[in-house]
Amino acid sequence: MEKQANKRKKQFGAGLLAALSLLCAGDLFSQTDQKQYFSRTDAEQLTIVPKDDIFFTNKEAQFILKIPQVLPNDVQTELPNFPEGVVFNSSKKNDYLSEDGRMGAEIDLWFTFRKTGIVEMPPLIIYVKGRRHSIKFKQVEVYENPRTILPRLTLMFDNGTLVGEDNKKNPSITLEKDKTVRFTLYLQYAIQAQQFAWNIPKDSLFRETKRYNMESISERASEFSTRKVPVADFEWTPFTAGPTSLPEIRMMAVAYSGRSVYLTTPDCLVTITSQGKDKKIENAAPDESESVYAYAWAEDAADKTQNEKKIVSPFDCAEVARLRSMERRSFFNASKIRAERIAAEEAIGLQNTENEPLATILLMLLGLDGTLLALALVLALLKKRFEAALVGVVALATIFITALDANTVMQRRGVIVGGEICPVPEDSAMTKTAVSGGSRVLIKEEVQNWYYIVYNENGGWIRKENLAVIK
Repeated sequence: MEKQANKRKKQFGAGLLAALSLLCAGDLFSQTDQKQYFSRTDAEQLTIVPKDDIFFTNKEAQFILKIPQVLPNDVQTELPNFPEGVVFNSSKKNDYLSEDGRMGAEIDLWFTFRKTGIVEMPPLIIYVKGRRHSIKFKQVEVYENPRTILPRLTLMFDNGTLVGEDNKKNPSITLEKDKTVRFTLYLQYAIQAQQFAWNIPKDSLFRETKRYNMESISERASEFSTRKVPVADFEWTPFTAGPTSLPEIRMMAVAYSGRSVYLTTPDCLVTITSQGKDKKIENAAPDESESVYAYAWAEDAADKTQNEKKIVSPFDCAEVARLRSMERRSFFNASKIRAERIAAEEAIGLQNTENEPLATILLMLLGLDGTLLALALVLALLKKRFEAALVGVVALATIFITALDANTVMQRRGVIVGGEICPVPEDSAMTKTAVSGGSRVLIKEEVQNWYYIVYNENGGWIRKENLAVIK
């Protein structure tokens, strides 16, 4: 009897252990199924996010979707119809490990954007174990590629009016006669700001009230930024009613591509309105204080204008270099461009300067050389030895002329903007020679930020920003 009782106890214990095992296994399977279940609420909490903060045109952009507690093999994607200017390149599924140590699926998508502006992508369709879900893309803004985007000047008036934000639009503003307005000049999309100047507007007062530290713009020059950097504050008081334009402000800036760009005040139609108290000089004489004030302003403006004519600005030199570059590449309109260039040089006091060699003539000579050589070869094959020899001699003569012309055309030249010439390419050079702007020089060598030039039959080093290259 005792043996049977012990046997029943062992059977009862084994059954109880088996029941507990089945209960634990069922609970484990239940938890596993619950973890693998992906609900609509889970999908609504997901967003396809961009990998970078800023996107550019014609440069591949990556978006990432992370789905927690789902295996990659359990996920399929269906692409929507993307808007115009958005090109889908490729996609890839990967495993990923979350911060809490759980496995999940990661979907990477690559696109190329052709247009700038705010981009809103349609939702991506995914299937998780056969269930359909829509996942939203995060909205992004696409900018022009830094290699092609150009610096921009914008003006912010004290009343909040912004001019130059959109280069495709020509805004218009209305100002009051004899009332002072203030605005700040900003520079955008540039890695370096250089000299800037302005012309005194007619029939108005215009002055700079504050100059900002423009060196701060190049602190992080390697990174693209959309930030508007303040350059200077101005005050402007127009004295004559009617349509006019903004004061002409000119600046030299370096784009992200490394190219030097010369900027001017954004286009804007300005209307100056009177206050109903306009007085003609012949009908009403101004008081003595106004007469003295007007006379002093006119005298001061005349003095400034006279001084400005004596100084060759960097922008005048850059314009001469631009015209000389056009002269090099011109053909049918060479005489017109040359006359325009000569007039620009005479306006800043440069005379008897050399003309630019025409690159088109070199191309014509090369074509003539090839034609004569081919003709000589054909005549030789036809066994017309005398004619072939005669054409060959003419071909050799034209080749010699072509070589001389090529030597002249291929020489690099530039126009001095200003600055100093050093005997060595170092800012710390003990001996420096100041040079005036506008001179055309020969470029012999290039080392980092320096050019070795021949100036007045003497050689020396000049910084690149002080020389506008003729292209």
